Amino acid sequence: MQPSPEDVLEEHLEEMLQAALSSRRTVLPIVQILSRCSPAQQQKMLHWLPILARINPELAFQCGMRVPPLLDQGPDLDGWLGMVIDRYDRDGLQQALALLRDGPPGGSGRSAETAFLAEMSGLLHTFVTALGGRPLQLAEGEQPYTDTETLFLPAALTLTGQRQENGRLYHSLVAHLWGLGRFGTFFPQLPQWLARHPDPERAAGCYLALEAYRVDAILGRLLPGLARVMAPWQAARPASAAWQQAARALAAPSASREESGAWIERLYDEPRPPPLPFHSAPLYRPALLALQNRLEREKTRFRTIVGQMLWQREPIPLPDPGHEPHLEWRPLADGLTVELSLDGQPLLPPQELHNLSRSILQDLGHIPPEYLTASGAGGYAVHAQTAPAGSPHTPAAEAASASGIHLYDEWDFHRADYRKGWCVLKECSIQPSTEPIVAATLEKYGGVWQVIQRSFALLRGGDAWLRRQAQGDELDMEALVQALVDTRIGLEMGERLYRRRQRYERDVATLLLVDMSGSTKGWIMRAIQESVVLLCKALQVLGDRHAVYGFSSRTRKHCEWYAIQSFEHPDDPAVEGRIAGILPMEYTRMGVFIRHATTLLNRQEAKTRLLITLSDGKPEDYDGFYDGYRGQYAIEDTRKALIEARRSGIHPFCITIDSEARDYLPRLYGPARFVVLDDVRQLPVKIADIYRRLTT
Repeated sequence: MQPSPEDVLEEHLEEMLQAALSSRRTVLPIVQILSRCSPAQQQKMLHWLPILARINPELAFQCGMRVPPLLDQGPDLDGWLGMVIDRYDRDGLQQALALLRDGPPGGSGRSAETAFLAEMSGLLHTFVTALGGRPLQLAEGEQPYTDTETLFLPAALTLTGQRQENGRLYHSLVAHLWGLGRFGTFFPQLPQWLARHPDPERAAGCYLALEAYRVDAILGRLLPGLARVMAPWQAARPASAAWQQAARALAAPSASREESGAWIERLYDEPRPPPLPFHSAPLYRPALLALQNRLEREKTRFRTIVGQMLWQREPIPLPDPGHEPHLEWRPLADGLTVELSLDGQPLLPPQELHNLSRSILQDLGHIPPEYLTASGAGGYAVHAQTAPAGSPHTPAAEAASASGIHLYDEWDFHRADYRKGWCVLKECSIQPSTEPIVAATLEKYGGVWQVIQRSFALLRGGDAWLRRQAQGDELDMEALVQALVDTRIGLEMGERLYRRRQRYERDVATLLLVDMSGSTKGWIMRAIQESVVLLCKALQVLGDRHAVYGFSSRTRKHCEWYAIQSFEHPDDPAVEGRIAGILPMEYTRMGVFIRHATTLLNRQEAKTRLLITLSDGKPEDYDGFYDGYRGQYAIEDTRKALIEARRSGIHPFCITIDSEARDYLPRLYGPARFVVLDDVRQLPVKIADIYRRLTT
């Protein structure tokens, strides 16, 4: 006798939900509910229940009890359950169950075509990147606002009955929040403006409502398609005659934030019109805090890069107490691009300085003199200032605290989504050792080191001639002949008649990621230390920028990042002690460390950026409750992190001594992006040659 469909369903559900069952609770109520659903709806639930059961059995059981009756009402099940899982990851079981009890956005009494942030974030991020200005991140927030570095958006929008329209409102909201930062709504003197009024908070609400009119008008001129989305909402917005007059004045192309500030006095006691669905909440303090921190950070970094430009010029200028380098800037047509000149001669800034200039102009509207004037002789020297660490640009919580704590997402292949802010990475200090590891390694591998020196010296850059220059070392005969021909046929002679010699420099930044897991004990760790010594010495000969970091983990909350040598301090004399201090620690939660390494490499302005991982085994971590970072879960998270790195322009490569690595490394790195050494004793001998082949 064939079992009935209900019996098969009951057996299947008992297997999935056994951890949530007891003598008083069975799967029969869920079976009865699902038996009344269509086959397609049953299939949908049977897809989600095992995913939820792996996360938390109780969450899966409650989902089975509460979700099926809602399927006929048309909620977006995938988007809604994704929100429930994110709430569980962030706030725990009780908050996730509360969201489950509340039902999908739009309520259980009506059908709502909901637009979910989780589904639209990729499209919205592309949209805001295309708008221009400084790079911005997207994050979920209880109310929409921006701190000028992150746009905080609601998890779902259900304001209209059509999903497409709700998606357009998301785009309008992103554009409006972007516009507040791009067009100068937040600026350092804003608190002083607001303090002129009896209630600064009331004045702030009035000011932001006025700025909403001004920013929306600018967006309407820039993005006519978006203006058509916003227009019906704007037309239906009730407002007093005084507010309507202000709206007309602020819609003029010449309107500025100063004009918005002037209107506060006249509208202070007037009731404010209600905000539109794509407007920001009346929050300004987060933006001012981020602005203050960013200005200090960018000022330091701007001066440092300018100093590097000055001291790298040929011939190298000696500090002259009687002469201060005179730097000037001139804005170009778009208002966010500048032209720099030194003592009247144009400078070609690197891309990082170009990006910094755009960000500073966006915040201040000009580059202050103190950014351009050295603080005494040699004030721009490279070692006089160091740039503070910025915020990591990753898909999750990007801001790192002053204590060196960073949050990163982790990819859960079971649900095909990220666990938001799941891993806690802490920057730690490595205990240095007094062992002379460098001298001992160079003595041990003396013959190998001589070969490495010679081969790497041949890779260093040479000189190249830049032709058709406005100024230079000598006449460019080809350009001169062409200019004479032009004059003979009645054309104006060109000005670019010179050529100049320019030093060709390799433009490579490399981050070496060293596995410090417990499996590297003994002679394996010694081989790793020797390899780091030989590679770092070779890179010094070559002149490539490089950094070395170690890593170890014990669960997602204890991911430790050890700085051995940083990009900012290539000549740190304590590096040798830190290399000797590399010790085996705990486990290998690889994904979070690759994401942090990607963050650091993305700050380096280089044509080629390499991420080389030196490991002795596959990714694996301590196996806690539903924290089983091993097997396919660990492989897929690491693979996702490597894909993110490659998409940002980084070239990952792995060197391993794991004899089983050929089973999983092609899935992680691809068939040609790793090398497996059968004997760990080959590692110090081979590593420099591997690097040479990677960069030639």
